[in-house]
Formats: sequence, C-alpha cells, structure tokens
Amino acid sequence: GFIAASESSSCVLLHAGQIWSDWAAVLTVADPFVFVMNFTQVTDALSCTAALAGLSKQDLARLSMSTGKSLPKDAGKFIACSGIPGAHYLLATMSGTLSSSSPGVPFGLGLCLPEACGDADVPAILNSPLALQLIPDLSAFSLSNFHVTDPVAGLIQPGALCWVAVATLALLGAAIAFSTLRMCRARVETSQLSGAPPRAPPLLNQAFALVGRNGTMTKLMECPPPKPTDCLNGLRVLAMAWIILGHTFLMPEGVSGYSNSQDITMSAWNKAAAERSPWLMLIIQAEQSVDTFFFLSGFLLSHLMLKELQSRGASPVLAILLRYFRLTPSLALVMLVYYGILPYLASGPFAVILQDSIFRRCNGSWWSELTYTMNFIPFDSDKVCMGWTWYLGDDMIFFVLGSVLVPLYHRRRILGWFLMLCVTGLSLGVTAWLIAKYHLSAYIFDSHYARYSYYAYSKPYTRAPAYFVGVSTAWVLQTLEARGVTRESCERSGKASLGASLAALMAFGVLCLVVFIPATDFGDQKNRWSDFDSVLLLDFGRVGWAASWGIITILCYYGYLPWINGFLAHPAWMPLVRMTYGAYLLHPLVIKLAAGTSVQYYTFSGMELCYRLIGNCCMAYGLAVILWCLIERPIMTLTTAGLKNRSSSAKTESSSSSPNLDARNQSASRGSLADQREDA
Repeated sequence: GFIAASESSSCVLLHAGQIWSDWAAVLTVADPFVFVMNFTQVTDALSCTAALAGLSKQDLARLSMSTGKSLPKDAGKFIACSGIPGAHYLLATMSGTLSSSSPGVPFGLGLCLPEACGDADVPAILNSPLALQLIPDLSAFSLSNFHVTDPVAGLIQPGALCWVAVATLALLGAAIAFSTLRMCRARVETSQLSGAPPRAPPLLNQAFALVGRNGTMTKLMECPPPKPTDCLNGLRVLAMAWIILGHTFLMPEGVSGYSNSQDITMSAWNKAAAERSPWLMLIIQAEQSVDTFFFLSGFLLSHLMLKELQSRGASPVLAILLRYFRLTPSLALVMLVYYGILPYLASGPFAVILQDSIFRRCNGSWWSELTYTMNFIPFDSDKVCMGWTWYLGDDMIFFVLGSVLVPLYHRRRILGWFLMLCVTGLSLGVTAWLIAKYHLSAYIFDSHYARYSYYAYSKPYTRAPAYFVGVSTAWVLQTLEARGVTRESCERSGKASLGASLAALMAFGVLCLVVFIPATDFGDQKNRWSDFDSVLLLDFGRVGWAASWGIITILCYYGYLPWINGFLAHPAWMPLVRMTYGAYLLHPLVIKLAAGTSVQYYTFSGMELCYRLIGNCCMAYGLAVILWCLIERPIMTLTTAGLKNRSSSAKTESSSSSPNLDARNQSASRGSLADQREDA
C-alpha cells in the first residue's frame, strides 16, 4: 500500500510543474474572458489528473482492463467500461510519427477513464507518464491530430425526422396488412359465389397486398417466359454481389476501420501486406461491376426501345417520367430510413462516428438525391448524402441521352452511330485529359484515390462509354436479325462454333486482364504507372470491359455458349433479379450499421471478409424483400395500370396500332423500359 501511494504521489508531483505553468499562463492573461476559459481548462485538467492519480490499485486495474492496449488500434472494452461505476469511455484517434521524415501512423485507442475526465483532457493524459498506467508506451511517437469522441454523451438524440420515418413505415405496413386481409376476404367471397362474377378489389389494395394476381409476393416469385436475353439476369445478380464485396471491404473504413491496416497496405511497418497479392484485385476491382450495370442499362434501353419503335412507336418523355416515378419512391424511402432512423440505431465506440458520417453529408445535400443531381451538387462525391447512389445520377443522364439517341438511330442509322461515337469519343478524351492533368491512377491507398474520386470516378462525362457500348450492342443485334441472322437460323457448323469459342475466350481474357493488371501498380511496384498507363485502364479499359460483356451477351443470345447461358439464364435468378435494386440501395445501410454497432475495430483477413460478405448479402436481399413489398412493387403495379389505361385509350382512338400486339403487350413493353431500372 505504501508503494502504491508513493507511485500515485510521484505521478501527481510529475504534473505539478505543468499545472503550475498553466496557472502562470492564466494569471498573465489580461482578457477576463480568456482568463475564465483558461481557468476552467486548468481546473478540469487538475480534476482529471487528480482523479486518475488518486485511483486505488483495484480501480486502476478495472479501468486498465477496459482500455485498449494493442497498437495501433484497439477500442478496448466499451461494454465493460460502461459497467464500471464512475468510469467514462472515450475513443481517441490520433496520428503518431517517429521523426519529421517518417510517415504518420494512425492510432485509435478506447480509453476507460474516471468520469472527471473529458474530451479535452485526453491529449494531456496521453502525453504524460500517467498514460503508462493504462496504455502502452507512446513516448517514442510524436502525437498530433487528436480527435476524441464520447459514444455516450456525444450521441445525438432522435428528432422529428426520426418519428416521421417511423410513422411512414408504420403507415406502409398497415396498408400492406389491410390490403392483404381484403384480398384474402375477396378470395373467400369468390369461392362462395356461383353466379355473378366477383367484384375486383380497388387497385390500391391490389398493389399493396402480398397475395393475389398483382400481389407483391406473387410478382416476386413469378417466373416469366424465357427470353434470349435471360443471360443478363445472372450477370446482374453476380455483379451486385461483387459490388457488395467491394463495399464490405471499403465502407467500414469510414466508420470503424481496421485494427491491422498495416497488414493491408505496404509500409515501413510491414512489407508482407495484402496489397502485394494479385488476389486482392478481386476486391479492389469490384468497381468494374458498375460498368457491367452501365452496359446492362444501355443494352436493355436500346433493345427494348427498338422493339417498341418497330411495333407502334415510343415516347421518350413518357419513358423518362415513368422511370423517375418508379425509381424515386424506393430511393426516397431508403433515404428516409438512412437519414432519419439508422443514426439512432448505432451504439458502441463508433456510434458517434456513424452519426457524424450521415448528418454532415445529408443535412445539406439530401435533396440532390431526389433530383438525381448528386454527381454535381455537391461536386465532391464524399459530401453526397448516400454516396453510393452516384450510379443513379449518371444512369438517369444516360437514360435521357439514350432515349433521344435510339429513336434517331431508328430513323437514320448512320446519324445514330455518328452521334454515339462522338459522345463516346468526347467522354474518352475528357477522362484522358483529367488523368493527365491531375495524375489520377488506379492505386487506392493514397491521395491518388481521393483525387480520382473527386475529379473523375463518379462523373457522367467519364463513365458514359460503357453505357453506350451497351446501346451499340443492341444495335448490332438488331442489325443481325434484320439480315436474317436469328437464334433459329444462325449457322451451327464447326467453324462457326470454333469462332464463337475463340471470341468468348478473347472476351474472358480481356475481363481477366482488366481485373488483374492493376496489381502491377500495387505492392512493391506501387505508383509506378505513368499517366498513359492509367489512361489505358481507367479510360479504354472500361470500354474493353463493356465490349467483352457485349460479345458474351450476343453469343449467349444465339446459343453459342450453352453452358454459360444455361447458368446465367436459369429461372432461379429471377427473384434475386427483382430484388437487385433494393439490395443496391440497402446494402450500405447494413454495412454501415454493422460497423457503427461494432465494439471493436475490424480485423482484415480473407475469411473474415468472406464471412461478412455472406452476411451482408443475406441481410441486404432480405431487406430488399421488405422494400419490394412496402413501396417498390406497389408503385410498379400502379404505374403499369396507368399505362394499360393509356394504351387502351390509344387503341380505341387510333387504328394504326400494330395488329401483332394487344394493349397488354404494348403496356408491358412500354413498362419494361422502366423495369430494367428496378432490376439494376
């Protein structure tokens, strides 16, 4: 006991000089207001220091066991600290350097301190001998850039928006329950009737009911007749899973982060980091899935609109409006949950960080999501409310351009090709100029990624080529069919099969090249690419990626790749295809909430990443079912009914409609132009 008391007294004496210096600074201040502020800081510091130095050996041990000790990042034991009477948990992040020339090391430590200690006391504590009683010795590092969060007192409490979001979900849930009960009752009444035909329930009930001919679950599990383009179904789902993989790796970094970041990126601390392995490119290059979706969107828009133009004409303005009204309600509901509910579900060391990451972005830019201007307002993609929705902003612009370009091609093919090549060439030129001017590259673990994200990654004028490759693929397919090359009449000779196999091998080779070639700019060779090398990948590589999928799509369409087509076109993909839009919107909520409720920093490893990927996919698609029933499918049912009424009126007033399509087929064809957006 005497030794412990002596050690405590020594700790207090060691800080007496610093405290006296602070008092001297206070006494020499002329401004009374500054005097009061400094007096308060010194009093708080004295209170925290005295409380920490005066702890008994047992209490100090309890605080020490709940404090992080594993460098560079250890959140400690938040729950255990919360259960200690008189304890106060704080999460401190900082940067440490060994010398002025050495790179900074990011530190993150969970501190279990006496409740007398506040945020402002942490820098002084960590730079004092008192810290040795709780955390490892940091005296070799020069600590700076302190940021301290209080995950209990620092949390923002629910406001009016939260209750509006809860009420909205409750109202939609009640609509589903009421409509389902009414549809079930109508079924019973129908079975009891023997004479007059049953009276159909109101359209609103049909839209929100889970069962019935237009029921949400009925439509979710419905299997449509097979089509030659069904290979796109499996491709869409696999591309979505790859996007979730990339976000599973990247998104936690903005909330919880990794405790072993030195095992990911090469540095003086670890030369055997994961970035040296080419297999890491399977995660890093998940961004190529976005170009896959751009290809799919362009192909489906062009393919379906050409069919409609050949049958009875198309209305680009109606298609654009239909797409907006089908996509936006789901987007708005997810944003309402993300902005109004998700921040208040977080708890633990990283809860404040999650809240800040949402509020600082959404407070000023939520409206740009609903107007699809998020790629320009705000210009910095890191300030967008739901940053992952940048794809929708680009795709809306491309949809408008495509809705103008495809009818022009239908009237004058040469003009259509000329305009498409001009737009694509302009986009390639702008991207190359940005890469050369700002030295953008594929390396994501330094400032290159921040610059690339800011100037080029999400901007429509850099991502257009993949979309227009999809548009032109549909044009090639239509040209082949116009020349009599159909699925039934195409050549099946050995020479044709050999040519198709070689084309498929070439396409898969390009896909593999685009995925793995960036490994030559990572690891031991990081940042060795020239601007020209970056242009080849970030500019023309996207064209090659989309063109490769165009080749595979055409080969599957004509039946030259039966095994691949059989896998990608299997009917089992259809429910997942319908939920892909919901999974795209919702999977970041799952990833961010998991990180925001974590009690410890993540640990990077292949198995853990795989484990979290499976969990994120299951939860994202599970929530997508709920979104499908709440708003996505009901809106589709209501808009489709409106199109059917419009088509029926047009058929009555005009006799120029195609005799091969009845009103239902016409409305389904017109509606399918927007259906592709839900699938994407």
